[in-house]
Amino acid sequence: MSTYPVITTVDGIPAFSKPLNEILAELKEGGALEILTPAEYITEQQRKFWKGVLLPALAKDSGDTVTEWESRLKLAVLPDDFQPVTVNVDGIDMVFIPSVTKLSKKKMNILIEGSVAQCHKWGIMWVTLPDKELRKNIVYSSPKQAG
Repeated sequence: MSTYPVITTVDGIPAFSKPLNEILAELKEGGALEILTPAEYITEQQRKFWKGVLLPALAKDSGDTVTEWESRLKLAVLPDDFQPVTVNVDGIDMVFIPSVTKLSKKKMNILIEGSVAQCHKWGIMWVTLPDKELRKNIVYSSPKQAG
């Protein structure tokens, strides 16, 4: 699922980070649009760090797959948000762990920070948070503050 932030509004009409006709072209039959407030979607920087830096680095270091690391960290850090879902496909039960795309910025921060902390608990000390330049304009909170 893709998320496109509104970058401006002109006469009450939103302009997205991607042309609207391209966004609408991605829709499939049975699909839907969801309107989110700025606090309800993860940022591009968060997504890039999670999917493009942290998970591939852990996979490369350990020999496990990105999917294995993603599942392991999601369930270790935010188990309530990532309860596995069983879907029957052609008579075969398949287990899926929900995507991070439904997380708010705050929850995504908790997942990122919690993943770094979890890696340290597992003895993977080289894992660190993104450089401060990459984190500017992102509000970080500790997992304890999330309540």
